Amino acid sequence: MTRTNLAPFVTPLALAAALLSPTAAVAQWPSLGWFSSDSAEAGSTASAQRPGDPAWWRSHKSEAVFDVGRGWRVPGFEGYFDRDGRPIDAPVDELSIKLGQKKQDTGMIPALDPRAAANKVKETFGHGADETAARALYERGVQSFNDKHYAAAITKFKAAAQRWPGTMLEAKAMFALAEARYFGKEYDKAMDAYVDLLTKHPNTPRLDASIERLWAIARYWEKYNDYNPTVALAFNAWDDTRPAFDTIGHAVKAYEAIRLNDPTGPRADDAIMATAGIYFRRERYFDADYHYELLRRDYPRSEHQFEAHLLGLQSKMRMYQGPDYDGTPLEEGQKLAERIRTNFAGRLTDVERQRLTKTRAELAALIEARDLRMAEYYHNIDHNASAKIYLKALVEKDPDSPAAAVAKQRLAELGELPPRPEQPLGWFVGMFPQNDERKALDEIVEIAPGQDLAPGAGQTMVAENPGGEPTTTR
Repeated sequence: MTRTNLAPFVTPLALAAALLSPTAAVAQWPSLGWFSSDSAEAGSTASAQRPGDPAWWRSHKSEAVFDVGRGWRVPGFEGYFDRDGRPIDAPVDELSIKLGQKKQDTGMIPALDPRAAANKVKETFGHGADETAARALYERGVQSFNDKHYAAAITKFKAAAQRWPGTMLEAKAMFALAEARYFGKEYDKAMDAYVDLLTKHPNTPRLDASIERLWAIARYWEKYNDYNPTVALAFNAWDDTRPAFDTIGHAVKAYEAIRLNDPTGPRADDAIMATAGIYFRRERYFDADYHYELLRRDYPRSEHQFEAHLLGLQSKMRMYQGPDYDGTPLEEGQKLAERIRTNFAGRLTDVERQRLTKTRAELAALIEARDLRMAEYYHNIDHNASAKIYLKALVEKDPDSPAAAVAKQRLAELGELPPRPEQPLGWFVGMFPQNDERKALDEIVEIAPGQDLAPGAGQTMVAENPGGEPTTTR
């Protein structure tokens, strides 16, 4: 008997009726062959009548009888079932308990969710959630994987994960999919597959194995780029082991995935150190300094602490852009150099100790040069009082240094120059009364460092009592 192909007769009206019908079953619609082969159709039809499947439960739910303490019993079938029609004596992973899993967002109007419509289409044509079909696909994928037919295994593992989502079986299929891509040397797609697994199943038992695969992929890409550097926009069209663009950028992305998905694991500090090294070699010192600081702060017991201190100090020195820019990197570098000298004194070699001494001297000289530049800046805008503060600080810090000699000379040049520029339209500003806070500040007596304020030398109004009388301090 010749089987008639019914695909041309499936009209849009029939498809709409299938989507809107809540009780549409696989047997009510023809198997079109668009999604699977004849053998898969036969397997799907047989699995629809297996006890415990969704289609079987929809057909026999009205016949079920509930026995207290045991569950639902269906005449003609052995065993008891839960309210969803699943055998209650099955293993936990088969029951697919979803405790603590975030409910999928269906949007403001669930009826218009495109994912729900797509799932409905799959269910209509026998390709919806089906544990039996998923397990069969997974086993066939394992067989293909063992035979080193990785392309076929990838197809089957992907289908198995889609047929039974949100379960441990999906997690196993997703890991197997990533492994098939890894051994098939599709490293870019393998990295995405491992990250997808860790994102959707963060508590998977395959966490350590996935992290090690990500580490191996990142190291390969990093070493390849060191051997054969390429620009980020260079297109890779023939080597499947590397991404299409920006090999070193994808290596950094893999290291970041390790740190984010397993922050307390043994590879987390290794990934941070490797990322910092990539940025340092590419002269991106701000990014390198951030990761060295991250390792020093969050991983105090890491074996990379010593190197993170030394290279972090070098990053801070290279971050400094000159006396006209922010001096924070120099100040932080001084603190870091002192910490290295204190905490790693026994680990420093003679060469490293000499280099550290030289670096500390360079930092001090750079800070002095910046202070002189700041004094010059304030002098140029006639804020001589501010300029004197910087110059006096240089003299007090190290009176015998070359910078102190320059500071003394400039202090003498400033002499009796006015401390601040003349107020524009001062005669007009003086016509307005001065507020109490400004008046109190003007009454503060300026004293030299180390000199005590003599009694009666001045008063500073700090508040008023309820009677209106001033309260002062001497």
